Amino acid sequence: MKKIAVVTDSSSGIDKSYMETHDVRVLPMSVIIDGVAYRDGVDATTEEIYSMLKESGEGAKTSQPPIGEFMEVYEALEADDNYEAVIAVHASSELTGTYQSSLSASEGMTKPVYVIDSRIGSYPMKQMVERAVEARNSDRSIDEVVQDIRSMRERAQLYLLPQSFNQMRKSGRISASRSMLASVLNIHLKLKFDDGKVVIGEKLRTKKKVVNAVMAQLEEHVKEDAVKTLAIVHAGNADLTEEWKARIEEKMPQLNLVVEPLVTVAGVHTGHGTIGFGFTKNQ
Repeated sequence: MKKIAVVTDSSSGIDKSYMETHDVRVLPMSVIIDGVAYRDGVDATTEEIYSMLKESGEGAKTSQPPIGEFMEVYEALEADDNYEAVIAVHASSELTGTYQSSLSASEGMTKPVYVIDSRIGSYPMKQMVERAVEARNSDRSIDEVVQDIRSMRERAQLYLLPQSFNQMRKSGRISASRSMLASVLNIHLKLKFDDGKVVIGEKLRTKKKVVNAVMAQLEEHVKEDAVKTLAIVHAGNADLTEEWKARIEEKMPQLNLVVEPLVTVAGVHTGHGTIGFGFTKNQ
């Protein structure tokens, strides 16, 4: 087994059980609700955070871990002879500073450290972390593993159907005028990742058009990109999640479906009730 330490932040959605079982260090992002900061997975669970967002989530914000926490992690790894190298996978540098903080904190390490900007978040980022963990039992060199993870960035995608235009405006993700216009016209947005940034993919006027557009897009990915595993990620809306799960199972029964919470630092900006679809292309 290779002595690889794996580091990430809570934007990956790695839960406590996986973290403890597979020895992954997860630096918690914080969600700020009504002026109180909750470290994701430490001060409050994902479910608790979404419950609070539902009740009083307007104007909620997020913040990254302080640089001191990154330094503590790397100092501990430097002193630990159980590890010979470190692979760190962090959320898109276009959206948060965790990648840069991790890179800066690792500069004093004498052990090899590979800090990777995932250019995304949530389930596709989680897959990159899992690939690093799996490498401990592979015959590949660390350089090969790192190159593999970096190549996953070009094949990773996450679509989001935001629930709250008002919250996206307050969190700075869209302008006030665009938020008001979208609400008045009853426009539904489909967000996606493009080179590490969240961009508007489509603007649709009815729920039926949203469903049809998303299903067509997912079917195309399954056909053209050989997608075999799809994650449905949700910000606290179990009923809507089950609706989407039933639709996808009917149209694409060959897919391996994973259902899990959307990482809270994303859900804060898109609103309670947001649904998303994450995957990594196999071609």
